[in-house]
Amino acid sequence: MAQGQDSKFKWIGNTVSTVMTSTDHDVKTFYLYNVGSGKYLNTGSYWGTSISAFKVGMPLVITKNANGTYKIQGPISTESGKYLGFPSPGASDGEKQFDWDRIYCDRGVKTPDQDHCDWVITDVSRNGKTYYTLYIDNGTNSVIGDKRYLSVTTNADTKRNEINYPTSVNTTDENCLWQIVTLKDLKDAFKEQFASNETPADATFLIADQNFDISNADVVKWVRTGLTSKENVGAYAHAFSPEVSYSFFVGNRGIMADKYQRHYGKYWIGSIRNVGHNENANGTMTQSVKTLKKGWYRVSCDGFYNADNGSDISASLFAKVQNSNDGKSNVSTTLNYLYGEISYSVDDLTKTSTKHNGLDINDISPYIKAAQLFEKNTYNNSILVYVPNDGDILDIGIKVENSTGDLDWTAFDNFQLQYCGNNDMILDEAQTSVDYMEKQTNPNNAYTLILKRTMTPGLWNSITLPVSLTAAQFKTAFGDQAKLSKLKGQDESIPSRIDFETVSLTNDDDVVIEPSRLYIMKPTRNANVTDGSYSKIIETGNTITVQAPYYTINNVTLKTAPTATFKENTKISTTVDQKLQFCGTQIKQTTNIVPANSYVLGAKDGKWYFTQHPLPINGFRCWIATSSDAQAKTISFFIDGVEEGYTTAIDQNVINTSEILSGTVYNINGQVVRRNATSVEGLPKGIYIMNNKKYIVK
Repeated sequence: MAQGQDSKFKWIGNTVSTVMTSTDHDVKTFYLYNVGSGKYLNTGSYWGTSISAFKVGMPLVITKNANGTYKIQGPISTESGKYLGFPSPGASDGEKQFDWDRIYCDRGVKTPDQDHCDWVITDVSRNGKTYYTLYIDNGTNSVIGDKRYLSVTTNADTKRNEINYPTSVNTTDENCLWQIVTLKDLKDAFKEQFASNETPADATFLIADQNFDISNADVVKWVRTGLTSKENVGAYAHAFSPEVSYSFFVGNRGIMADKYQRHYGKYWIGSIRNVGHNENANGTMTQSVKTLKKGWYRVSCDGFYNADNGSDISASLFAKVQNSNDGKSNVSTTLNYLYGEISYSVDDLTKTSTKHNGLDINDISPYIKAAQLFEKNTYNNSILVYVPNDGDILDIGIKVENSTGDLDWTAFDNFQLQYCGNNDMILDEAQTSVDYMEKQTNPNNAYTLILKRTMTPGLWNSITLPVSLTAAQFKTAFGDQAKLSKLKGQDESIPSRIDFETVSLTNDDDVVIEPSRLYIMKPTRNANVTDGSYSKIIETGNTITVQAPYYTINNVTLKTAPTATFKENTKISTTVDQKLQFCGTQIKQTTNIVPANSYVLGAKDGKWYFTQHPLPINGFRCWIATSSDAQAKTISFFIDGVEEGYTTAIDQNVINTSEILSGTVYNINGQVVRRNATSVEGLPKGIYIMNNKKYIVK
């Protein structure tokens, strides 16, 4: 029997004999899970075929040799082989040494007598869980000979962890402990209701070639429409040509088995380029994924797009359930825009190597640079989509529109899929009582949140919620480059200044919004559901319906019902009563609850307004009460010490909506650095021009 998770949602593990002798495909197929890092064995190091540890694993099968050792086979097969093992000993000079000091996934066929592919797997189970250590005897002719165990490096600053190969291990070190997790285990983790401290079930195994691995045969399952490409070139069976004739490309620019690929083989990504072919640069790349259960799925990828001068290109990540017109089952989001880290020409995108003319390893292609950015967890994009029936087909992919510039480029990698269950919760800014929240309270369960809170992307909005959100949840809903700040107070040295401080969104697991706390935020995307309505039965005879647009956020828990209104502790100020107080409401207030002499953010323009009279306000909003108009026209607002605006506008010139929506940003040399801009945030320090006005990024 497959062994799933314990009460703390940790894998229990399976025995080698279970997966080796089973006739059930879902049990025979397994993944190696590293206990210490919490990641799975996968490819992604030298040549792109050596192993690393990653959030997503590669499927494996195992067979037993006559001498009691084992062979482990993954999904990659080349002329060199199909098993996990050390290559035959080769050169020991500095340039090639790394070639021989690591496990590859394609060994044991071309030179079976020289490769080392025989695994010794030792059971070190304890506390009711099945753990193993794994090693290969790499002989005496290799630089790293003798027994070499699998162990994962720690403190990785990228998405991947490298593998260590020590000669001995201490089983108290969890970085050398591995568990066998079957495909059945992964499927069994799909359930309608997740606990509040449980993560969504990984469903990435349903996507073929989700990481655009080097020469992966499943790349053909990414179907292109309106794009041109040429496959099966160079030394790799499934390599694409980067030549100027083609708009779709998978790779790092090299197509030969040479030094370039040795160093950069792990940096294969997908791309849609214009390179002078407007008629073939607009279209879609789609994979049809057969889902397992109805419910909410989170679709994500790394990706960005960049526009040439004069081009209005847009690129989006989409997820659409076949044969459904429901808004929540047909969603998309615009990809992040490239912020200028990569400069390139058409030649940079299209030149390639031949057998006799390899690429210079110091000439790092734009594709490699993009992959390196992706590894640092920048440019992530994600959406939630609802699948209404078990087994529905979900189309996921990238769409490019309005590409007219030679240098238009869309890059993408690392598609992932998570199943978030089939239970929901609704929060509506128009509700006038917290009763509906009380009836949805459950501290033990996690739900997909349907959030109706009207906001304008690119502008500052106030926000308070009765639930907590992690950085990952916040960025999924409001954009990877969204901003979040909290009130610090009136500046001690400059009475006319109100200070906010940024809430860091760097660590995905950090809680960045706490229940019934008060913040300001700047989303960078629209609500992900833009059509239709959503209804939830709160109790018999009580159904709440919200109209799109609305946000969806996975794995949210409403632990307790909030009070309708609340206030932060007062902060010292120079107002008449010497108080500055951040206040908020979780429900719509139809009476004039916001007092005169308060600061509120305008719903349509993101400007700070000083109220002359008491006002009503919708739910999930905040205001700053002062009880004085003495300094209303001289107050300015700062975030992290940088001035953001005066009482009339937190973003100064940037805040004018009529200008923002069509803004093109130029550097001082007249080069376009961003199109359709809503702000200059995220750009490197410097001076920029937008709509004939100057902006300084400090």
